Amino acid sequence: MTRQATSAETPPGPSTEASPRSDTPTFVIHWLMVVGLAVSLLTGLRIADSDGRLGWRWIEPLLLQGDVGRWHVWSAYLLLGAASAYVALLWRGALGGRVKLMPASLTAADPAQRRRGWNRLLYWVAFALLAVAGASGALMYFAAGRLPEPLVANVHQAAAWGFVAYVGLHVAAQLWLGGVAQLLKILRPRMAYGAAGLAAMGVAGAAWAVLAGGERVATSELHMRRVAVLPVVDGLPDDAAWKDAPAVTVHTTRGANFPQGETAVTIRAVRDATDAVFLFEWPDSTRSHKHLPLVKTAQGWQVKESRYAKNDEDDYYEDKFGVMFSRLASMGGGAAQLGSHPLPGKPAPTAGRGLHATTDGSIVDVWHWKSVRSGGLGQIDDNYFGPPLPAETGKRYTGGYTQDPKQSGGFDQNWDKIPGSPYVRPKFLPRDMAALQARVGPIDLSPTHGDTQLLAMSKAETVPYSAELDTYPVGTVLPSVVLEAPFTGDRGDVAAVGTWKDGRWRLEARRKLDTHSAYDLPFETGLSVWVSAFDHSQARHTRHTHPVRLVLD
Repeated sequence: MTRQATSAETPPGPSTEASPRSDTPTFVIHWLMVVGLAVSLLTGLRIADSDGRLGWRWIEPLLLQGDVGRWHVWSAYLLLGAASAYVALLWRGALGGRVKLMPASLTAADPAQRRRGWNRLLYWVAFALLAVAGASGALMYFAAGRLPEPLVANVHQAAAWGFVAYVGLHVAAQLWLGGVAQLLKILRPRMAYGAAGLAAMGVAGAAWAVLAGGERVATSELHMRRVAVLPVVDGLPDDAAWKDAPAVTVHTTRGANFPQGETAVTIRAVRDATDAVFLFEWPDSTRSHKHLPLVKTAQGWQVKESRYAKNDEDDYYEDKFGVMFSRLASMGGGAAQLGSHPLPGKPAPTAGRGLHATTDGSIVDVWHWKSVRSGGLGQIDDNYFGPPLPAETGKRYTGGYTQDPKQSGGFDQNWDKIPGSPYVRPKFLPRDMAALQARVGPIDLSPTHGDTQLLAMSKAETVPYSAELDTYPVGTVLPSVVLEAPFTGDRGDVAAVGTWKDGRWRLEARRKLDTHSAYDLPFETGLSVWVSAFDHSQARHTRHTHPVRLVLD
């Protein structure tokens, strides 16, 4: 067996075999690794692109789109399983000579020996890249928060680009070692090392079982206790029901404006016979209520924003919080479709990063708390992700993301665009500007400056806009949110109150255990829960890879 391994490394020349050939186990493992590496690169770089981390824009059209998070995990498992199988093959088949490093061979006088030495060194570069990619990926996927996520992500991405370079070097090195025949030997396997191959597949299966076990360990359980008296929904965690309620803390990452993009969310939940109440808590250094304020200039009213035109505002926006309930435990609940055009036949996302939609006809229940808009109504905006919606001319396409139907109530955006102009016309003016200014206090327009009051007006505080009433001086700031009344109907199913104190948000939310709505999911054991925090950002929220599994005690 050792003699065969050595001859397999010999470049073509005068030998008993016209062209070199691989053995069947190596053939299978090699192509499993090729598939795993290709899918891993094309999905991983897409994930980096969705976070704004992909510097080389030319490669973007080549990347996979859609539910790439799930494919990225599966490809990583395939790579690690195949790598484990290869180690087992080398050991069980006594084939260590294939990869044994011999430094003297790098400068040997014999050209063939020198070429083999450099090829072996290149194999070890691939092993090192795989180890770095595997370790950094495992840290992000199974142990978020152990190290700063941007650091780990940058190391992971560097390993990915290293693999891109390795592929070219590997092909060139094989040609250098023995020409086209050497390169093509992996396409012509011979039957050999059958027992070692079977052992290698067994090791691969064991590796996948370990990874699957890691998935279960990484999934926390949120136990929803039954209590005699539910907490009052006031945003204060001082009710007796919360004292003994089990808590789960989820480390979320990759959100705009948070330090290192990270914040930890603590979740509690209790219920009675008909209703459930959740308590969510997370650090946020500032309370942000400046949702696209209107500012009077010498030429007219302007919306204060930086990237709102691309639906990617990270400066002048309110703090928000999202909760997602899904029957699927896969990353993103099966509703994260990444890419510049992820839904065939549908419009592209404005920001070019992706859309939320399901592709199997299912519904993912989504709570979207907006601290000014729905927060000012004492509710969470009850939404859902579903199948891709029809496109409407002149409206931003949102994939399968939309709101539950309502009967009445809600909030309004306080401006109309002036066609062909960078300015807008307010829909409403305050009935009493002095009273409004006294209530909201001085407004600091710095995006990082915290706010003490909601920058919003109730409908009762306003009058319709008219040029005659618009006598305010340059520099006047108006709210862009007009609150009408709480939602009624499905969209108003969730009562919620958020409070901010000492750099921490606390949000309580109450809903029926089962609303019997086609747009909601009932709370039941096994439901997957995700949370995300927005620090004065429109779309760049934090996220986590493993769901929290709901358990009704």
